Amino acid sequence: MVQCALNGGYVRTDHPAVPVTVDELVADVLACRDAGAGSVHFHPRAADGSQTLSAEVHNLTVAAVRAAVPGLELSCSTQQDIEVGGHADHAAAIRAWTTPPDLVSLNLEEPAALELGAVLLERGIGIEAGVFTLADADRLLTAPWASSVHRVLVEVIYERDPAAAVALATAIDDRVAPLGKPTLWHGDAGASWAVVDAGLARGRDVRVGLEDALIGRDGGPAPDNATQVAETLAAARARTVPR
Repeated sequence: MVQCALNGGYVRTDHPAVPVTVDELVADVLACRDAGAGSVHFHPRAADGSQTLSAEVHNLTVAAVRAAVPGLELSCSTQQDIEVGGHADHAAAIRAWTTPPDLVSLNLEEPAALELGAVLLERGIGIEAGVFTLADADRLLTAPWASSVHRVLVEVIYERDPAAAVALATAIDDRVAPLGKPTLWHGDAGASWAVVDAGLARGRDVRVGLEDALIGRDGGPAPDNATQVAETLAAARARTVPR
């Protein structure tokens, strides 16, 4: 399965194809679905373009995307730097959602992760457990809700050397194997493509998209989200063709 991370914290001055408005997100999700994405991950934006967990913005954005692509898995973020729309904290903001996504990413490195995981399960929202390091993997393994996560995100975003990023992804994947949960690999910037290719070779789900890779395989600007999905699926199919 290929998931596409559409925007993250980026805006169009970072890359002209980054979707920001609701209409742009809907159009991009449709294009990624048509290119073969099995899941999309996006950060809803307030009117000023800033990331927010505001119930008003989140509900509207998720509802619009879900109406356009019914049945496609929708994932959002709980990253600790995203503002909470006037609520006391991230937990309160999430409890105010009436139209939640199917899943959210939850970063194990963040201090509130264990509490927030319980809130997500209480609300019936699936957890993509974000594991950046082996220490994060160990924290996940001891979390009281570890057996209930939907998948583990092997996110080697702090390692920019491609070979080192692949080695760390492999080590994390091995460490979390006792959970028996699907893993999804992605890197960041120039290391993204090596991590994606290694994940495909290992038979894992992978994540592409402008949140992860503004840099293309050739070192120039990355293609748009739908093209990244299509090219990754073509690479995956090529690996399964008998030689």
